[in-house]
Amino acid sequence: MQATIVRSARRFPGSVLRGMRLPNAFLLAGALLVSGCSSLFVEQPKGPWAILKHEYRQCLTDLGNDSELRSIADKVTLDSYYDRDSYFDLLGIEKKPTAKEKVVIKKWATKLEHCNKIRADSFAYEPAGVAMWSAAADKEQLALVQELSRGNMAYGDFAARRLEIDTKYRGEIVRAIAAEYKNHNSSAPLNNSSSPGSQSNSSCGWEGNQWICRSL
Repeated sequence: MQATIVRSARRFPGSVLRGMRLPNAFLLAGALLVSGCSSLFVEQPKGPWAILKHEYRQCLTDLGNDSELRSIADKVTLDSYYDRDSYFDLLGIEKKPTAKEKVVIKKWATKLEHCNKIRADSFAYEPAGVAMWSAAADKEQLALVQELSRGNMAYGDFAARRLEIDTKYRGEIVRAIAAEYKNHNSSAPLNNSSSPGSQSNSSCGWEGNQWICRSL
């Protein structure tokens, strides 16, 4: 686990980690955002949270392979917000979308919104602060894609703003995880008990240093 945390720190936004002495809760929070530490978020394979997460990841994968979006595939990251290496490669694109590309970007926005709706359903099974900031990030990122579709900004400017939004919200999510873990209760209920299916299908909460969802 220690090695994984060190690797994640190298990829974290400088504004989050620079000059900070991170307590254990923050180290845990950083680890939760790294795929190599996915065991900290536990869901039964056939439970609702796992199913929604799989559907969301598949939706993003489909975006990256979508033939309708091929004409902009080398100008934006279709299937991921957080790919800093790609963002830096895209920063130098000074061209604005052409008329045809604007049509394609509108299609991308519609398809991305569909993926976000799948992800939003999974928020019922996540810590409240994580869900809140993740939803806010999705909303702002989608608005930026829609702005790009109007053709008033260069692709490089889009990449810069997208990375800025992603960095900002990742910092908020780290702090939310740290705060919720610090105050966790092993019998914590779902963050939104009124969400569809959350009362009868699954129970989620902290157990030790893991956020666990159990199908009922």
